[in-house]
Amino acid sequence: MWNSINSVVKPKTLTEAYSLVDGKHVVLFGGGSYLVSEKDETIHTLVDINSLVNNTIKADVEGVIIGGGATLQAFINTVTTVNPDCRLIDGCRYACPSKNIRNQRTFGGELGKGRCDSDILVFLNAVNADITVVAESKKTESIRNWDGRGIVTQIEYIPNNIEGVELMRSARIPSAPSVVSVCAIKKKDYFDISIGGKCSEIQTFSVPEEKWNNTEIKTISSKVVRCFSDDQYGSLDYKHILIETLINRSGSTL
Repeated sequence: MWNSINSVVKPKTLTEAYSLVDGKHVVLFGGGSYLVSEKDETIHTLVDINSLVNNTIKADVEGVIIGGGATLQAFINTVTTVNPDCRLIDGCRYACPSKNIRNQRTFGGELGKGRCDSDILVFLNAVNADITVVAESKKTESIRNWDGRGIVTQIEYIPNNIEGVELMRSARIPSAPSVVSVCAIKKKDYFDISIGGKCSEIQTFSVPEEKWNNTEIKTISSKVVRCFSDDQYGSLDYKHILIETLINRSGSTL
């Protein structure tokens, strides 16, 4: 892939960087792990944003703030000393099993890639993280409302309004991407649950605690499975059962 690169551009601002990319032949370059793995020979220009994106990480009871340039491994190293039970640590390891690649892969790149089978994205949707993005202008919005455009510069969520978190997944082998990934969040009087995997979109549902029962779980799983398909990972009937089981298990642990 690197033989096809003709030039590396270093813009002065993120707005300039965003204006240069076309998503096909001119792409953003941060950690570069996806560029290396995909080996796209049609890419000829890299827009280097490493010096423009914040890579700091702050984590305490008041809030978790992750710079878009922070690597997955840096997050693990930082947060393990503060809260070793943080389920986003597990999400980072599930989404990227290789420590070497986690040292390269950034949160901004992971969100920009938009993989529905990324356990990181499933977790961030469940906690309804706020993300700051730069495109033609800078804005902050819920990840659930984000249209995927722009350069992610910051991710933030508040853990002290969360009473419990569970992240569960099913994959062919532990190091493989999730076929189904479920993250359940327990707040004061309701559950937020996000479901992703080998599907067309990550879906999130809010359920009042008094309505959390087998009937509601079956209703949710019936809606979610519509975004999956029959493929090499299993039939729709199999995935329907898998989704329902993981939702049930994740909710029952909270």
